[in-house]
Amino acid sequence: MYFRLLGPVEVVAEPVALGGRERLVLAMLLINADRVTPSDRLIDTVWSRPPRSARQQLHNLIARLRRKLDAAGDLIVTRPLGYQLALAAHELDLHSFRLSVLRGREQLQSEQYDDARVELGTALSLWRGDALADLSGDWAAATRESLHRERVAAGEALAQAQLATHDHTGVLETVQMLLATDPLHEGLHDLRLRALARSGRRTEALSAYQDLRRRLVDEFGVEPGPDLQETHCSLLREVDPPLASPRHVPRQLPRPIALVGRDELLGRLTAVLRTPEPRPGTVLLVGAGGIGKTSLAVVLADRVQDEYPDGTLYAELDGTSRDPRDPDEIIDRFLRALGTTAPAPHAGRAERLALYRSAIANRRVLVVLDDALDERQVRDLLPPSPRSAAIVTSRHRLAGLDDVLRRNVPTLSTEVAVELLQAGRDITDPAPELARSAVQLCGHLPLALMVVAARLASGVVDLAQVVEHLSEEHIRLDELAIGDADVRASIALSYDGHLSAPAQRLLRRVAAVSVTTWPAWFAGVVLDDDVLLGSRALDELVDVHLVEPCGRDAAGQLRFTLHPLVAAFAGERAAREDDASAVAGCRRTAAMAWLGLASQADDAFGHGLRPVIGPDGATIPAGLPPHRVSVAAEQPAAWFDAEIDSIRDLVHALSRAGELDLAAALALRSDGYLVVRGETHVRAGLLRRVVDCSDLVLRWGVLRSLFHTAAEAGRFSELADLAQAQLDVARKLDAGAMEQNALVQLGCALRELGRFEEATARFEDASSGALARDDTMMAALARGHLGVLLARTGHPVRGAALVAENLQAERLRGPSRRLSVWLVTYADCLALTGDAAAAERALDEAEQLATSLADRNVLLDVAQTRAAIALRADDIDRAERILGDSSAYGESSTPESEPTDGELRLRADILLARGRAADAAPLLERAVGRHRREGVRFELAHELARLTAVHAALGEQDRAGRQHAELVVLLRELGIGLDDLQLPPVVARIGGYDLLEISSE
Repeated sequence: MYFRLLGPVEVVAEPVALGGRERLVLAMLLINADRVTPSDRLIDTVWSRPPRSARQQLHNLIARLRRKLDAAGDLIVTRPLGYQLALAAHELDLHSFRLSVLRGREQLQSEQYDDARVELGTALSLWRGDALADLSGDWAAATRESLHRERVAAGEALAQAQLATHDHTGVLETVQMLLATDPLHEGLHDLRLRALARSGRRTEALSAYQDLRRRLVDEFGVEPGPDLQETHCSLLREVDPPLASPRHVPRQLPRPIALVGRDELLGRLTAVLRTPEPRPGTVLLVGAGGIGKTSLAVVLADRVQDEYPDGTLYAELDGTSRDPRDPDEIIDRFLRALGTTAPAPHAGRAERLALYRSAIANRRVLVVLDDALDERQVRDLLPPSPRSAAIVTSRHRLAGLDDVLRRNVPTLSTEVAVELLQAGRDITDPAPELARSAVQLCGHLPLALMVVAARLASGVVDLAQVVEHLSEEHIRLDELAIGDADVRASIALSYDGHLSAPAQRLLRRVAAVSVTTWPAWFAGVVLDDDVLLGSRALDELVDVHLVEPCGRDAAGQLRFTLHPLVAAFAGERAAREDDASAVAGCRRTAAMAWLGLASQADDAFGHGLRPVIGPDGATIPAGLPPHRVSVAAEQPAAWFDAEIDSIRDLVHALSRAGELDLAAALALRSDGYLVVRGETHVRAGLLRRVVDCSDLVLRWGVLRSLFHTAAEAGRFSELADLAQAQLDVARKLDAGAMEQNALVQLGCALRELGRFEEATARFEDASSGALARDDTMMAALARGHLGVLLARTGHPVRGAALVAENLQAERLRGPSRRLSVWLVTYADCLALTGDAAAAERALDEAEQLATSLADRNVLLDVAQTRAAIALRADDIDRAERILGDSSAYGESSTPESEPTDGELRLRADILLARGRAADAAPLLERAVGRHRREGVRFELAHELARLTAVHAALGEQDRAGRQHAELVVLLRELGIGLDDLQLPPVVARIGGYDLLEISSE
């Protein structure tokens, strides 16, 4: 099919009857052929007041077009945001026109005038009157005007070719036709004067010039442009004017600077701006102040300006200043640069704009507009010709500009930033870590890095001094200024220039709260709980890139962040513009919102940790969750995954501000999540920060959790002191349940240290005290821990019975992490009784619970207990396979984490079973060193027994004898025998040596 737009809208193939709206939609799709035309744009164009059913009506309209034009549906393709007309094998007169004009211009520039006349004549012959002649409305009128300018520009090029081949009659015919619709086009008048003069009609030419001048002066108060004036002078001197006017080719770019780290982006944009068809259009570079938009735009324009032979126009729009440039002022500057006289100061916008468009309509120019404030400032400065292009920079997204290629300019990578720091220096700095620290402190921002590079190049400071100064947050921005390069001033342009008071306040309050990232609801919370005001203020900050979106988090919330230097700036402004009580109040408000949501997530998480409950029901504050935010209760795990870093930031900020009770509440409400996720290092860090909180109920909870973190990390030497401190707090509170819980923990600490009699006494004290209060759950817990002691010291049947009692009590509380932990403990006791089948059933249940919670620690315990059962059954292959598979559960948040005691012991036992005693020895020595350091005597006895067997197997009798002697003394101190260790068979007899007989050899 052949589509025609250069006249009435037609489809040339077979007669196709199209309604008015069908022709309009088809024309819009054809104008934008092979690109997506948004549905919203189609709707707004077809209907001046779109009805509610507009989208469905548009769908029906497209369906009718498909039926009439292409039943196969290949012509008009549905896209996610609109529709795309795929020309493929079809033809369009507008495309044919533009290709012929392009070839004709190339021939004209290479002085192939006869060929140019043919091509340009062919192009103009495609016109059948005004473009889109049978369409009405604003879009049709604007498009018709744009296409008319292309027609006039092509006609002017044809007249130039005709003049060069001395076809003066042809020139006059071509120009006369175009002047009928564009009577003030100076380029056409200039060609007419030249043709008249060269055909011997000099007097007529002089008269025509005077007529034009009189009209320009009378109607607009301007003189003809310099080209016409030069032609007039030639006529007065009775000299034939040249075949062409002297070309005014402005090249206004400032000097480009060397860029680093922008090669990929430059390459992509260079390819775009060198592509003649479809039109290059407008490249919009968006980003924060100091990101390097201007430098990138200048280098990009310098790379491609040879593709635009008619000039490069450049203007600084000062959009971030207090006095942005008026577009009319820029138009006048551009007109003068193009060799056209600017209109009088009193000329109207429409007249000035028409003159500018006419001046560049027949040119291929590149327009560079730096630091745009808004769409209004830019829109009329963009070149209308499809052969021209523009590069615009702005801190704003300028979302109202259509048909632009919008690119966010990113910060620099660490490697590139380090390279930038080396600029201008003779040698590479010998301390790469210092360079990376400087880059981090500069937030990878090019402007900040350039300031640091300039300081280093001056030789006044070295890199170590720079890093030291930048590390001081209160003077960081002072260090990032040299000459007119000033990071603080750059940020202030956005802050002071165009932000509303609520947006400024939001930025200061974000800095005051000191969280690295935050969800969208946070903006409303810190702006007096006004959701709408917060949303608008956040939009403003995002638009000027003072706040950057981070995408959606694990819970589906939109998240945002501050660049670290913007945060430093906002902190300065908060200190200057807000009083200390307002800053503290904002921080508390935000913390209470996070605490409220953390409480909801904590309650719904299912970790099973016993709640912190003091006298008269006192417990952890519940906080004040923001309105209409339900994600924490609905997706507790995902919410904690998304928010734990912000909670950690808040706990640190509150601790620094002395708000320890609120910080402790946040830490405790996050504790169950961190337990399940196995984040022992993070958990301990938070708890240690808040252990000195003044609220005794909270302090008791912190101490209880610190006890568990120390136990999980193998820091057994700390346990007794932590449990005693917890017990002291409970007694100050006169809280029986808290006291008995602390007694249980003290008993556990003493059990790990091998002080079995004292441990038994503490468990019994806790049990009797709980029963006196009718607290059967606490009593069962105390007896359960006593059962663990009994099972591990040679009485597995009695111990398993007590653990089973506590397990039954836990089941009454429902599925939880605690239940899974006690199931693993019970399985361990059952294995020691020899009931491996029952042990495996308990582990199956524990694994199911732990999997539902994604609890890596419990899953690791399940796997290691299964491996130990396999070892006792002499199924070495299964034990090794299970232990190998369990490595996936052991991944920790801390790279320095070591294998657990259980893992070391299991690996050593497997190696012993494989006859690789020499390989087992280092693992056991490592465990022995750890147990000696922590004073864990019972576990030390286990490892000494194994080491004795290992050295006996290796024939090292002296070492085996010494270790056996130490073992005997240790067992006597513990009050147990060797059999009570319940060693696996592989350890009891190795290499033909009986462990019990080693000391006599």
